[in-house]
Amino acid sequence: MKAIINLFWQICLLRQSPARVPAEGTLLALVVLGNLACSIGVSMAFDQNPGLLTVTNSILVGQATTALLVLGALTARGLGERFVTTITAWFGCDLIITACFAVLLPIGSVLGQFALSLGLLGFLIWSVTVAGHILHKALTVQLPIGIGVAMGISVVSALAAQVTIGA
Repeated sequence: MKAIINLFWQICLLRQSPARVPAEGTLLALVVLGNLACSIGVSMAFDQNPGLLTVTNSILVGQATTALLVLGALTARGLGERFVTTITAWFGCDLIITACFAVLLPIGSVLGQFALSLGLLGFLIWSVTVAGHILHKALTVQLPIGIGVAMGISVVSALAAQVTIGA
């Protein structure tokens, strides 16, 4: 497990390719569940008044939308066989980034709203850059194109998640 976490960390640092991630359904399921649990924890800490079911539903819709859009992008390029490794890398790296944000969340809360917002922006930029790196490798396109596609997928997924909670 330590090797997998290290691999995700190396992808987060843009040093490794998602092609190195094992294409195993069990790993994908564990990563999705870990990402879900971590995201729920951060969401509940970030917003003190959400309902657990609402947050869980929103995150699941976001994850499903992301997965479908990544599958669509890979299929459009004739690279559908890369889906499991690509989506495992995406959710695994998102788990790492979300966990890093969770560690820094209490510090940001002490420093005030501006610092917290600035930190959130930094993590958002990092997240989209990492997702863009993953798509750059998986889709065999230039990095700016991968980042653009990742940004589009992230926006559509966030919108889909927000629609489920009526926000």
